[in-house]
Amino acid sequence: MVEKLIRCTQCNKVIPQYEDFGDFGAVPLLPGVEWADDDLEEQDEFRRSHRGHPLEELFVDRRSSVSDRPAFEPCKVSYVEASNGKEKFLIRRTKEGYDRPAHYEILPGQVRVADLCLEIQEEELLQEIKWLNGSFPLPPEKVGKFIEAFRDEVQEIGFPNSREEMGFLWLEETYPVSYGSLSASRWERVLQRCKGTFKDSELRLLSRFIGEHGEPGDILDFKIKEKISLPRPAAEKSA
Repeated sequence: MVEKLIRCTQCNKVIPQYEDFGDFGAVPLLPGVEWADDDLEEQDEFRRSHRGHPLEELFVDRRSSVSDRPAFEPCKVSYVEASNGKEKFLIRRTKEGYDRPAHYEILPGQVRVADLCLEIQEEELLQEIKWLNGSFPLPPEKVGKFIEAFRDEVQEIGFPNSREEMGFLWLEETYPVSYGSLSASRWERVLQRCKGTFKDSELRLLSRFIGEHGEPGDILDFKIKEKISLPRPAAEKSA
């Protein structure tokens, strides 16, 4: 992903800053990375087309990157926000082939989270409990009840205030998938859900298990899949 873009404020056109560009400083490259000739030719064409126009730097917010394909796939349509320090811009990047340069354009609007889908890591959790063998001596039906209580509590986290209701949130590189953990008060509610069918000794066992595996990055994290709303260019709307 590029770190900086150059925007013509007169034409509202944008191009990645691949190397030294006028008064703008050089962009550091990752080790071993070289820009393709087509990329540099496109930058030269942009320089000629917008000679004498006012230009500005835009700094890319990597956390805002959105795509329907994994980060490692180069040929895709992706969106990212970039800022000049005063104003944010939504940038669409389109790369249609390995032998073709990526095309960047500014779109009106911004990336919006329309909804969230929260999922516990159920299969991984069952596997972890299986590996514990005798150190987690609950019968399968009780394990199922605990997972059901955990799932129900996660499902009750409301949108759009969901992030405030979580104990912790961290982003994956393949955003918009991220992970969250329940707050201490919500874990208390999970245990309350189990009270009717669990013995006191089993509740203590559950409480210890939650304490050992409830830290961020562990098996009791849940997946957060954000459903993103993106503006469409006018040409696409009329098609």
